[in-house]
Parts: sequence; C-alpha cells; structure tokens
Amino acid sequence: MNDVFHFVKMHGAGNDFVMINDPELRFKASSRLISALCRDHTGIGADGLILIRHDEENDFRMRYFNKDGGEAEMCGNGARCAAMFAYMNRITGKKMSFSTGAGTVKAEILEKEIRIGLGEVNGYIENLELEDSAEKTGFAICGVPHAAMLTDDTKSWEENRFLALARSVRYDPALAPEGANFNLVSIVDKHSLVYRTYERGVESETLACGTGAAAVSVITSKMGLTASPVRCETSGGGLLQVEFTLNEDGASECYLTGPAVATFEGRFSISAYDQ
Repeated sequence: MNDVFHFVKMHGAGNDFVMINDPELRFKASSRLISALCRDHTGIGADGLILIRHDEENDFRMRYFNKDGGEAEMCGNGARCAAMFAYMNRITGKKMSFSTGAGTVKAEILEKEIRIGLGEVNGYIENLELEDSAEKTGFAICGVPHAAMLTDDTKSWEENRFLALARSVRYDPALAPEGANFNLVSIVDKHSLVYRTYERGVESETLACGTGAAAVSVITSKMGLTASPVRCETSGGGLLQVEFTLNEDGASECYLTGPAVATFEGRFSISAYDQ
C-alpha cells in the first residue's frame, strides 16, 4: 500500500527519533503529519523525525524535522542515528558522508559509538545582553543557535524553574526572530561538564542534544573553563564527547562521538494521522 510506511525508532543518548528510509520521495512531509507522528500517547512519540533520501553528491541526504513539524538545519544526535540507520540498511559502509541543511557531514561507525564531524561552531558571543536575565549567557551556532548559562549544579534545578528560565531566554528579543536552544551548564573539571537543553521546535527539555553538547563545550572552552576533548553528561545520564580546535569565532574541526541505538520498528498508515 502506498499509504503505509515502515519506520525504526532510534535514540542518541536519549534524544529520540522516528527514522524513515524514503529514497523514492514517497513521504510527503507536512508539519501536521510530522507533529502527529511525534506526539506522545497518540503517535509514535519522538523528539523529531528523520527522512533518509537519495543524494547526488553524498551517500544520502538527511532531512530533520522537530517535534512541532518544523524543519531544522541540523541535529547532532539525529545525525549519529542517521549514520547508524544508513549502515544498518546497507546504504553505506562504516565511513560515509551525507547532506544536511547545515552542509555535508562525515561520519564513522566505531565499535560501540558513532563519530560525526560537525565542522565549525561559530558566531561565538561571550555574553548576550538579555532582556529578562542578568546572568552571564554565552552564545554559539552549531548548525542551529544555542545560548548557554552557567550554574553550580544543573541537576538541582526543579523542572518548572528550568523551563521558566529556558523559555524566557529562548524567546528573548536579543535572539529574535529565530530564537535559540537554551542550555544550562555545570563545570565538573577541565574536561567534563553536565548540561541540560531546552530545544526550540520540541519546546521542552530533551534528554540530550548533540549540537548543544558541541556548543556548550566550545562556549565554556572559550571562557577558559574547559578544554578539548570535553565529556558532556546529558539530562538522560548519557555521555557525549566533543573534540574541537578553538578559533576567534568559536571552533573548527569539531567532532561529536556518542551512541545511536535502534529500539523498535513498525509500520504506520498516513491516513491514520494526516487528517
């Protein structure tokens, strides 16, 4: 049936995605359909949806959509899942390159993890001037924009307190009109930190954010608090490692290493959701 699609549910350190192999462009992406599929309880449930499609220049193309149905340029954890998904489906070998909205990504399947090249983290600002907060807030772009605020212990923040702060920063006029993901960060030592991320498009806290890990690693390193490589503990307790070379605008040669796990697979009918 042309209406039925096979999917695989995957997650990267808790950041979860609906994965669909769509080389023939059968899946007609609409924000309403994607939002319905990603919705908890009545859908498959996920932070986002990823389409794997044919690409003329690279091994494949990754199109990434947030939970609200909006398309985003890049997702670090999603890119690692895309790499593993492509390898599992024999689209590529263990080394690959693929297209994203933020440019070409190179990836390698390691023994237990996936390493991807994120290229540059740029647009570094040491301290944003925000309307609703006097706290020092750094900023950088890793495919998507990220703001980062330091605190002594991210884990001690109750959910409501974190969400209130995150939403005020995410919608701050200084970041208009696109807004930004918000990260709360605690330094453990020179090569490790703990962070929490509120993702625009999901409009809530996620268990992990790959581009967030890269952004906060570079921001804190530019502040002199960390140095490459940086091990980042996520909200879900997973670990991501970020390597990079600092420069004036942020960093170059940025790499993200972490897990990508397939948890289950199934089928869905478009007609059951796109109404």
